[in-house]
Amino acid sequence: MGMTQSKNGTTSEEPKEEGQLIKSREGIYRLMRRLQVKHTPLKLRFDSVADHYTSMVLAVNFKEGYILLDEVTPKWGDELMAKAIPFHFDSYHDGCKISAEKLQAVGRAIKEDSPVYKVLFPTELHFLQRRQFFRASVRLSLNIQVRLGVKKPEIKRDEYDNIIPQSPTWEHDGLLRDLSAQGCQIEAKGDLRETLPKNTEYTSCYIIFPNGHLLDIGIAIRHVGYDEKRDVSSLGCQLINMDPKLDRKISFIVNELQRDNARSSSGNSSAPISELFLDASGKEPSKNTQPETEEETKELEKLTTEEVHHKAVRCVQKLVNSLRDKTALPIDEAWEVTDLLLEKLQKDRQELLLISRVRSSANYLYEHSVSVAVLLADQTMFNQDNPRSGDPSYLRDIIFAGLCHDLGKGLIPDRIVNKSGELNETEAKVMHKHSLLTREVLSRQQGMPAIALTLATQNCERLDGSGHPEHLKGISISPVGKLAAVIDVFDAMTNGRSYRAGLPYALAYKRLLAMRDKLDLASIQQLIKRQGLYPIGSLVAFENGDLAFVKRHDQNNHPSVVRLVFNKNTNQPLKHQDLKLAVLPDSKKKLLPEDPAKYQLLNDLLLNEL
Repeated sequence: MGMTQSKNGTTSEEPKEEGQLIKSREGIYRLMRRLQVKHTPLKLRFDSVADHYTSMVLAVNFKEGYILLDEVTPKWGDELMAKAIPFHFDSYHDGCKISAEKLQAVGRAIKEDSPVYKVLFPTELHFLQRRQFFRASVRLSLNIQVRLGVKKPEIKRDEYDNIIPQSPTWEHDGLLRDLSAQGCQIEAKGDLRETLPKNTEYTSCYIIFPNGHLLDIGIAIRHVGYDEKRDVSSLGCQLINMDPKLDRKISFIVNELQRDNARSSSGNSSAPISELFLDASGKEPSKNTQPETEEETKELEKLTTEEVHHKAVRCVQKLVNSLRDKTALPIDEAWEVTDLLLEKLQKDRQELLLISRVRSSANYLYEHSVSVAVLLADQTMFNQDNPRSGDPSYLRDIIFAGLCHDLGKGLIPDRIVNKSGELNETEAKVMHKHSLLTREVLSRQQGMPAIALTLATQNCERLDGSGHPEHLKGISISPVGKLAAVIDVFDAMTNGRSYRAGLPYALAYKRLLAMRDKLDLASIQQLIKRQGLYPIGSLVAFENGDLAFVKRHDQNNHPSVVRLVFNKNTNQPLKHQDLKLAVLPDSKKKLLPEDPAKYQLLNDLLLNEL
């Protein structure tokens, strides 16, 4: 803890910032990759040098444990780095401070006429949530336009000295993706890396909300990234020329975005929406997602949710087969499927959940991967404590990670993967290799999101250290790793294999709660709350013996529409009928959980047209 000296010469302890020390290689890799992907600047300070310098992360190598740093600015910092003078860095990302000490360059090279430096992973990273840097994400379906570099026209008058109306002009159009008290992220069409170099400043930019409200701010562009697949540039901007009045406006808008994300994530469409996000007529504008190519738009429109799910299952199968055949993995196709799943999840999550719960034992591995991906994103959107719950890029990475989380099982012999009984010690050791194999395969793929490497292994870890492959305990497992472990076990429990039927959901919940020494209790409770006591696709019984599969939920995640299929008292099938529970008298609404295996009922009956 540092010491400060008062005027009278006495010393006192400085309050030390609280936070978390990240010591695992996975955790360090994850945070450094986050800084790389978001083009977040690092503030460097060298030992015995008063000045500070700036650099950025160009690459992160998990396997060998090093990062590549871009050239140091100002340029005379290059001499310090080349001499391997020890340094530390601070960086701010999504409301978090990330810092490390005792680093030094172990190599220098020239890339595209500029120096780059190889630096070994720090032994630990300090991670601290800083509210003043909190970034509120803009949900994918909310269109907030940004006009960069607005030029206000000179006043022109006619021959009678009347002012002639003039429209302002601007240099670039974009969409707001997040906002904080300090800065924002903007997406704009095309490659703007040359057009808008780092540190470009605009004294006037318009943020235009759906209701027509306009905010005029100044920004400095601190980094420019480019997504070649989407042909979209991501601009990381710092707000400049701020005054107290503008500060208050920004703070209000950040709060409104937070409320909007909570409303969207909870699925509570009855919650009031901010006036900022309504159009001039007081209605919510029609959905307008991220910029897409014409071909992508057509594909989204023509594919049904069932077709998207089928495409996703086939994609996972292709990934596994490519791994077995030692051919290039179809990563581009996996990202394409990821985008389709995210679009369907945001459009009608209940329909996608229903389809992902209709399973066949022959496709267990592939369908399980898709289901885990969908549930991970669905639970994340619901989690109001997660500041990135409404961040489309984060949700996209989570779905991709879920699709890939079990790829390594494709390299494990089928006799072990599909064994009906308990694995012996030798077989268990072989099976436990699948998570490391998955991480190794994914780490070799270009542009792999850090969360995919995390979930590859952490979905198999347990709080008490009994998991694998690294026997991590409690705090060493990331929050998303804890959630993935719960979802992975839940999905495996509730879906049948060739040698056994899946558990009823009510029993699966009880078993999850009984595993609280191994699985995160908060994640279990979150899962139960979001999926409901009677999840979509589960079987329920009425008091008269009628059995029905749950087809849809109301806003409180209670069954609202069920499909009648069987009567257990007469042991006879019923004519299939979709029943809205709202029209029933209260005396007939009481439901109890049932086991479909007991009556040899399959929930694929939900997909049949009436």
